[in-house]
Amino acid sequence: MNAHPDCYGTMFPDFTRLRFKQKLEGQAFSALVASSGTGAQGHTLEVKREAWEKCVECPDYRTCYDLSQAKLLMNDMLVNTMMANPWVGNGD
Repeated sequence: MNAHPDCYGTMFPDFTRLRFKQKLEGQAFSALVASSGTGAQGHTLEVKREAWEKCVECPDYRTCYDLSQAKLLMNDMLVNTMMANPWVGNGD
């Protein structure tokens, strides 16, 4: 089995853990929601250039990127499902 680095599959932040005024870190990208209203109003998304270059040079880049993208899509689906259905995940 192929041993991957500890950072494998973590290029993007886990948006299911996004909290107001707390920077959320991924290996090569980060996100911060600074203010909110009806939706996220003030936010920043950051590309960590040096980390990104390191990711691109890694021999595991392609499969790591694919896994990171899949996790990002699953995060998005989960967050949207929970927003549309507030009863999801409440244990009742």
